[in-house]
Amino acid sequence: MNRMFKEIKEQPELIRKISKKYLIDGKLFSWKAPKKGKIIITGMGSSLFAAYPAYLRLLDHGYPVVWIDASELLHYGLNSINKEDTLISISQSGESFEVVEVIKRCPNNDQIIGFTAQIKSTMGKLCAETIDILSGTEESITSTKAHTATLALLNLLSLSWISTQNEINGLRSLLDQLADEIEEVIENSESWCNDLLDELDIIQPSHHKVIIARGPALSSAWHGNLCFSECAKELFAVFSAGQFRHGPYELAVNPLLAIILSLHGKTQKLTSSLAQEIIQKEAQILLIGEKEFSFSERSHRFKFLPIHCNDEYFAPMIAIVYLQIIAYYAAIRKDIEPGTAQIVSKMTLKE
Repeated sequence: MNRMFKEIKEQPELIRKISKKYLIDGKLFSWKAPKKGKIIITGMGSSLFAAYPAYLRLLDHGYPVVWIDASELLHYGLNSINKEDTLISISQSGESFEVVEVIKRCPNNDQIIGFTAQIKSTMGKLCAETIDILSGTEESITSTKAHTATLALLNLLSLSWISTQNEINGLRSLLDQLADEIEEVIENSESWCNDLLDELDIIQPSHHKVIIARGPALSSAWHGNLCFSECAKELFAVFSAGQFRHGPYELAVNPLLAIILSLHGKTQKLTSSLAQEIIQKEAQILLIGEKEFSFSERSHRFKFLPIHCNDEYFAPMIAIVYLQIIAYYAAIRKDIEPGTAQIVSKMTLKE
């Protein structure tokens, strides 16, 4: 079995493993509360994208929180970090150059929380508290299970700061449902994905290809594009649904392929409404999530992939699995070995 697909398939069991260690065994409740200052969340690539739902949750609950690329924080933001702040550093390998350098240059490290799959890594040793994302070593260049695990655990961390123990205990059922839904998506993937690739120009020349999302689902849009770039060598422009209306909508005057993530939540109806409008422009549409309108899939090049999870902060875990699978089968159709790279490496050790 291809190593990337093997790691995709491991995700449901990984979610159950996270539930057992951090919810059933109570490890979650040993995590420190943030200090009185601001919360700074940083990482690179898929690790940073995975933190976006937790960032929005904390922001929505009134926390002074910053979500920033570690390479930008390293050169433009270190002077903003003080001893009253909490720094959350994320690196799957624990060796990402920019993340490690940020930690080394902080004024103190008594409130640096690290999320990594390698707790004995350089980052793991530098952090005051290191949280194991439990994904183990990922062999595929394209992050799958590590991204999903990071997204889940950062959600749990944010909830541990704002929720009661009874509310957190209820998350066990939610994680079980997520694992089951992802398992079903993976089991039927060859059928639905090949049908989708037959209908839509995912790997065919097109004037413009975009991924549109809003709120926590943007994490899946950004990482989905990374999956397509690394795995299938296909590039999508990523827009928030709100920003798309402010200019990029003009792309629809030419042939357009749009992947739209319309997940349950505060802005779902707005995103669904935009999808309905874009369909009228005769664009090709892949809608993932919830569909708030009736439309004949036979009359336009329109495909729909459902997501049943109604928690907008956790639902991106399902959306990204859909995109991982599409990128995987797209690579196969292009005679590319999924999960391999010719230029980049799994760990980035220099700027």
